[in-house]
Amino acid sequence: MNPAKLHKLIPFLREGEKMAFEEIYNDFFGVIHHLSLQYLHDEKVSEEIVQDTFMKLWEIKGTLNDQFNIRNFLYTITKNNCLNYLRNQKIALKHQANIKYLEMQFNFEALDKLGSYMEFEELREKIDRAIAALPDDLRETFLLSRHEELHYKDIAEKQSVSIKTVEARMTKTLRILRHELKDYVTLICLISNFF
Repeated sequence: MNPAKLHKLIPFLREGEKMAFEEIYNDFFGVIHHLSLQYLHDEKVSEEIVQDTFMKLWEIKGTLNDQFNIRNFLYTITKNNCLNYLRNQKIALKHQANIKYLEMQFNFEALDKLGSYMEFEELREKIDRAIAALPDDLRETFLLSRHEELHYKDIAEKQSVSIKTVEARMTKTLRILRHELKDYVTLICLISNFF
């Protein structure tokens, strides 16, 4: 939805017009849901977070002024809700010395540092360049995990290596990317067809 059309809906939303709310919901649901799902990897939790985000918008509708940025509001609330969930998960996984904790920490840091909606494209380009610069074996393993969403066991079979090798490659890749993109803190999970 273009900004001009979105701004025209604000007065109607402020007055409690459900049609305006539904139009915003339908337009932004996919984007917000995908953002949440890419970080949390949990369909049920992602849906709950998205529903909570839109509920918050509905709750504050009467306070909206004509310049209110709905896109940034939805994005920020979703980001904060994901952060809270990841923070809780991070605590639960703190004592588990495995790849899952490393990935959770990485996702948490990426989301925590993420700024405005408009930074997505710039950060994605930096991520793409960093991934392209990875050694072939690391890049292939990483893309099979992230793009094709294969489990480590399936990746190991496909690459004719052990699961331990896949785990080691993923650990090394995450560390390399964290170092390469330390000034931007990567959005590792957003390098998908979302864009």
